[in-house]
Amino acid sequence: MKKFTLIMIGFLLVMCSANLFAQTIKIGYVNSDRILAEFEEAKEAQRKLDVEAKKLEDEYRGMLGKLDSLNRDFERQKMIMSETRRQTKENEITQLQQNIQRYQVEKMGPEGEIYRKQAELVGPVLEKIKAVIEKVGKSNKYDYIFDTVAGNILYAEPVHDLTDKVLYELKRNE
Repeated sequence: MKKFTLIMIGFLLVMCSANLFAQTIKIGYVNSDRILAEFEEAKEAQRKLDVEAKKLEDEYRGMLGKLDSLNRDFERQKMIMSETRRQTKENEITQLQQNIQRYQVEKMGPEGEIYRKQAELVGPVLEKIKAVIEKVGKSNKYDYIFDTVAGNILYAEPVHDLTDKVLYELKRNE
């Protein structure tokens, strides 16, 4: 009797799990790099961000050039400078070094101006793309949509690539 009960429980488990597997899961994927490269709004945001980054980089390079020039002048003339003048020049160099470090943190650091500008320019575009991916997923009854750029998809059938559908929806909404 126990053997019969165990066989029946095993049979029920197999039937239940087979029933669960019969429900198919629909999975798709997108290539976010391609979306960003082909979506005009994303390209425009990136162009604006590049202009801002170039301005900051040019200013930074100018500060480094000035520091290099001050150091060279100081090294060349320090032997003929008075102690007071030498101290003044050393303080000037130290102050400029500190300004450069502060500039790096304030402008290019993890919470710096360039990252705030990126969030301001690119953030709304990414939200729009995310909303369209969700719309495509819901309207086509996908359970999951992955991004190939994240590196988690090693192989997928091209028929499951939703990148073109997402780009179509984005361009249609422009």
